[in-house]
Amino acid sequence: MRGLNQPKLKNKEGVIKKLRPFWKRYWEKEKIFRNDVAEIEKQMTEKVGLRIELEFFHVDNECVGIGASDILKRKKFPLIYDSELNKFLD
Repeated sequence: MRGLNQPKLKNKEGVIKKLRPFWKRYWEKEKIFRNDVAEIEKQMTEKVGLRIELEFFHVDNECVGIGASDILKRKKFPLIYDSELNKFLD
């Protein structure tokens, strides 16, 4: 997929061939990370015990807090911001 003003890459197929192993490694690590995060979310949901599924909430690819994963449950469990959670890290 090329943007309007994106330059052409010389030997693009050769570069892609060299990049594919790194791309594969990235997605393998990403899958492990996502599975680990899902397990943490499951554990925190069980530990809090409110019968509301919790998740790490992201904005612009940055984790900004913890909240209800179901938008309809957010009235019962509003977002707890990273600034509030960071107070207890020390």
